[in-house]
Amino acid sequence: MMEDREIFSVGLGLVAPWEVLSQHLATEKKPQELPLELAADRGSLFPCPNCGKPCPAHDFKELRWRHVNFFQHHCLLTAKVPRIRCPEHGVKRIVVPWARQDSHCTLLFEQVVMSLVREMPVAAAARLVGERDTR
Repeated sequence: MMEDREIFSVGLGLVAPWEVLSQHLATEKKPQELPLELAADRGSLFPCPNCGKPCPAHDFKELRWRHVNFFQHHCLLTAKVPRIRCPEHGVKRIVVPWARQDSHCTLLFEQVVMSLVREMPVAAAARLVGERDTR
């Protein structure tokens, strides 16, 4: 039987070195939130965003993304994303597999929203996903 973290990892499509470190259903919030903390194995190598060469982490910055709802709860991903030190390109922030560079939403969330706005007004799509139409 799968553990909770494994179910969320499969649902997010995470691959090594990324995994779900923790989850907590915040039922006291309205709308209810499901924050998921993601982490990479310590000592992992990450691809340089320029050349793809595996490089060690230089430092980390905690970033956050809005993801599609899990079980009708707003899902928020948090991860300490590394900057790598590439011998050829220097220190660069990696691109995580679940989001575009500098985006605050996951690729899947963006895809869902784009599908909705093709069929309905932006304000209606925003209400449906629980966001403001200005975001």
